[in-house]
Amino acid sequence: MPITAPKEAINEDSNKTYSQDWISYNQAQTQEKILFLELLYELTSQIKQPKRNGAGRPPVDLGEMVYACCLKTYLDFSSRRSESDIKLAQQLGYIDHVPHFNTMLKYIRKPEMKQVLTKLIQMSALPLKEVESNFAMDASGFSIVMSFAWNKVNRSSLERRKFKKAHIMVGTKTNVITHIEVTDGYLSDTKMFENLLSNTSRNFQIRELYADKGYLSEKNLGIAFRYGAIPFIPFHRNMKRASGDKMLIWRVMFEFFRDHSEEFMKHYHQRSNVESAFSMMKRKFGSYLRARSSVGRENEVLCKALCHNICVLIQEMFELGIKVDFQEMTPLEFMCKIEL
Repeated sequence: MPITAPKEAINEDSNKTYSQDWISYNQAQTQEKILFLELLYELTSQIKQPKRNGAGRPPVDLGEMVYACCLKTYLDFSSRRSESDIKLAQQLGYIDHVPHFNTMLKYIRKPEMKQVLTKLIQMSALPLKEVESNFAMDASGFSIVMSFAWNKVNRSSLERRKFKKAHIMVGTKTNVITHIEVTDGYLSDTKMFENLLSNTSRNFQIRELYADKGYLSEKNLGIAFRYGAIPFIPFHRNMKRASGDKMLIWRVMFEFFRDHSEEFMKHYHQRSNVESAFSMMKRKFGSYLRARSSVGRENEVLCKALCHNICVLIQEMFELGIKVDFQEMTPLEFMCKIEL
């Protein structure tokens, strides 16, 4: 499918606006669920079943369990209400067996699932490798109870302990998540800076990086520069000059921010795409978590991120005409061992 560029229009206030490519959008939305089932199958079919040790009842297929858990997350249903749709997936040939809802809940609580889901998220971003070169990072919370919203909680409040925090890196053209780390709600954003950057750089060439003031430090700017990225992180307004003992990248970016603030903010404005990614995830798959255990909640957030990436791929299949074929990739080999 040919690439379709967004049309630009200038309003009376000379502000740029971008019209929606409604044809591509409508095609993606009307076919999303069918394509989601297919792409999820292509991804999970790459998972190699861990070797079985010992006697006893054989474990269920790991790929099918991940498929069922992600389909449940996509539907934003409880495990019981998801069973009918999982049976439909079985009838379409995507899975051989329909797991009991208690089995799904048991698997979502397994620590080993975190490694599997994290690799699948990275793999799901690979079809956009040639599209993305600028990236943004941020963090947001997912409530463990329905009565709390992340944007209503005070930063110093102990209520943040009632959240799981997702730290993500996204491509600014498509909002695809290239890496994610899930922590407790009170962990500082800046501690995840290098982790997000290094894992994204394994599969993507990072040209520019956008982050808010919470990530500003001489160390983080140096890390970004070491990975070949230009870090657009705004400085505090009360800073008048960069002292001579600061490293070169700090002084260069500070002078750019001070002397060419308008141009700096044009680049930095792309950081809003990471907020859009969080909004997409929460509106579509829910902003609160159903799991009761800490590990289960972390894995549930990872399932939401994987579902988000698949939906992004479906949209770009129509808008950018990208080809998505996970069957051509090398099968994932997981060293984790999951048993019932």
